[in-house]
Amino acid sequence: MAAVSSPTAASHLPIPRPEPDRSRRPDLRVVGRPRHSTRYIAVLGLLGAAAVFGIVSLHALAAEAAFEAQALESEIAELSLRHGELTADVAALESPERIRAVATSDLGMVAAEEPAHVALEGQGEEAPTETRLVDPVEQLLAGG
Repeated sequence: MAAVSSPTAASHLPIPRPEPDRSRRPDLRVVGRPRHSTRYIAVLGLLGAAAVFGIVSLHALAAEAAFEAQALESEIAELSLRHGELTADVAALESPERIRAVATSDLGMVAAEEPAHVALEGQGEEAPTETRLVDPVEQLLAGG
């Protein structure tokens, strides 16, 4: 069998490179260490330290705020409990049974056997002539 050359087989062969002209080659020399490398490292170190300090400071502030929030939440819980207790006390003090008991025992009041209505002059019926309103303070001062 004869070797058949195909167009794809030839494309895989390396292409010869031309030899560089050594006479036109520039002079090469060893370059020393750049002068700014020490300063560059120092500045990077300072920036890194500042960044770490900033992160730690923010973390400390966040922790402080969390403690303050927890203290405020516990204070809110205590005050809510106290509010509930005071609301229950007010409800007990406002009850009609308690008011009646204090009026009869401490203030010496008696319950009316027959309720009476007083009509003021100029507003509806005229007041009967035998009904006379007495100020309790004047009655105490008069001794009777």
